[in-house]
Amino acid sequence: MGTGIKFTVIVPTRERPDVLRHCLRTIVAQKHDGLTIIVSDNFSQDNTKQVVESFCDLRIKYINTGKRLSMSHNYEFALGHVTDGWVTVVGDDDGLLPGALDIVADVIVKTGCQAVVSDVCRYNWPGTQDNEDCLVVPLRQGMELRNARAWLGKVLRGETGYMALPFLYTGGFIDVKVINKARSSQGAFYFSLNPDLYSAVAFASVLNNYVMLREPVAVAGLSAHSTGASAIGAKKNKEPANKFLSEGNIPFHPWLINKDWPKYIPQSMAIYVYECYLQSAHIHHDLLKIKMVDQLGVALSMCPKNDYEALRMYCVEIAERNGVSMAAVDRKEKACSQGKALKNLGERLYRSLNYRVLSGKEFGVHDVYEAAVLAKAVFLLETRYAGWRFKKLFQGLKKVFKI
Repeated sequence: MGTGIKFTVIVPTRERPDVLRHCLRTIVAQKHDGLTIIVSDNFSQDNTKQVVESFCDLRIKYINTGKRLSMSHNYEFALGHVTDGWVTVVGDDDGLLPGALDIVADVIVKTGCQAVVSDVCRYNWPGTQDNEDCLVVPLRQGMELRNARAWLGKVLRGETGYMALPFLYTGGFIDVKVINKARSSQGAFYFSLNPDLYSAVAFASVLNNYVMLREPVAVAGLSAHSTGASAIGAKKNKEPANKFLSEGNIPFHPWLINKDWPKYIPQSMAIYVYECYLQSAHIHHDLLKIKMVDQLGVALSMCPKNDYEALRMYCVEIAERNGVSMAAVDRKEKACSQGKALKNLGERLYRSLNYRVLSGKEFGVHDVYEAAVLAKAVFLLETRYAGWRFKKLFQGLKKVFKI
């Protein structure tokens, strides 16, 4: 299966040895030949290096930035140590499922693709404020060849999330040749303070197609350290986001900076996607002809009620500064909101059919390594029987319609 495919797994980290230890356990457990693990330590002042060295695994290469860098610059530093093969970045509170690399290598050999992205399991570490110990396992199988720019258009229209695109983070695997194709003339790859999101937009801009692997091969962990969830409002704890934004990072695109930045952070994934699209203009040259008026409308249509007023004030300021009609933004928001209730009902039914939600605590799960092992077992068990989809369908209907 997939012999000859070389993988480099990058784990960027900084002073998170408590979660890093278990992340690395999921990676060193991979049996695939040709695996290199790069731990890129962003100048930690604790026992991070000792944790890495405790594995005594020759496949692990520990590198240190030598000074504090922003998240994107740490990713760039790590990428500079990869010259060939395939690469993925795994968050230090995330992990790979057992046998993940063999599965992805087999897909690469069968399809000849240059990018693979899989659905991912989701795990809330102990100590998170919401849904502590929750583990969500996707139950789909097979793969799909997707047109990269068509799916980028769907993401920008708010029809799906950016993790439907090929990206360089947990669950995404990219041929290094594609990364090099998306570099600037000066050799830099990252041009946004959101490295995983930027990579999705960049790769979708240079690829013709990619493979969506429905079987999960990774688990995305939400821990007390998680920066992304904190920044977009998915966590009440703002300390990771404030620390992230306080450091010298790649500046937010000037069209989207409001007068209170970074005191006010837009609670909108749509805004961040648009920012990455603007920052990657040197790659795609606005081939999709994306307009700010549409993106602000999309952002407002997707915003939760609790964050809506603050985001609307932000959009009003950005629209005025860039000469965009707010009335046109409102029309776009209204158009995007039509049929939203029916769409949400469909998504709830779909998730009930295709995802299994478990309490990790009930299974004695305490970390992402144990979550990865449990997720793999659940996936194999649930997809083993021919009639499992029909059973899940009826369970989903009963749950959605409360019967």
